[in-house]
Amino acid sequence: MKYLFPLLVLLMGCSSASKDEPSVFKAISEPLKATQDEAEDAPTGKQTPTRAQITEFNVAMIQFNLEGEDIYPIMLPTHVNRGYVIYGNKFRQSITLRESQITGTRGLGTDLVSATSSENDPLKRLTPPQQWPQRMTREYRFGGGGPSGRIESYTCAFSLGETSSITLAGTSFAVMKIEEDCGSAENAFQNVYFADVKTGRVWQSRQYIGAAMPMLNLDILEPLTQ
Repeated sequence: MKYLFPLLVLLMGCSSASKDEPSVFKAISEPLKATQDEAEDAPTGKQTPTRAQITEFNVAMIQFNLEGEDIYPIMLPTHVNRGYVIYGNKFRQSITLRESQITGTRGLGTDLVSATSSENDPLKRLTPPQQWPQRMTREYRFGGGGPSGRIESYTCAFSLGETSSITLAGTSFAVMKIEEDCGSAENAFQNVYFADVKTGRVWQSRQYIGAAMPMLNLDILEPLTQ
């Protein structure tokens, strides 16, 4: 099982590990903090933990980038709630995932309060690429615009592409590139997914998180297993 723990306390160094805390805290706090600092403080370039480090840490891990920026923060899971996993970092930023669907962001700019989609959405339920539906509906909720916030609704269509190989933290995955074109009367965008050719797990993606925000590039370095 990949560990889930209070990352913000751990990485911010607000308290030291005591004899009563799980040994994993002691094992990963310093090397992971160093890796995180290198990744987030480096002026240019993408710094990613090695597969050996991830295996040693024994923790789920994602890495993201806001398109147009040269910063690639790493996040670890802090909470799980009925299939939704919140990942965070020491800057109190967070991304909420349902499998590989981004359903919320905090601290990245304009917050995505929530995102919902059709029940057969392959992002939130592992589905081999050849079984992905042709069309999908997506709804994004942002703050403002009254008590319910501002809601954007889109109709989306998937387009299956070529198969290739991607490498994340030293591990290669055979994937299919899938493009998703979403549109409404007011806006249009394209999400891009690299889905495992067998399981459909989206290891790498480019996802919409709001018209006021850049697209978010997401790498699943190690999925959370429970």
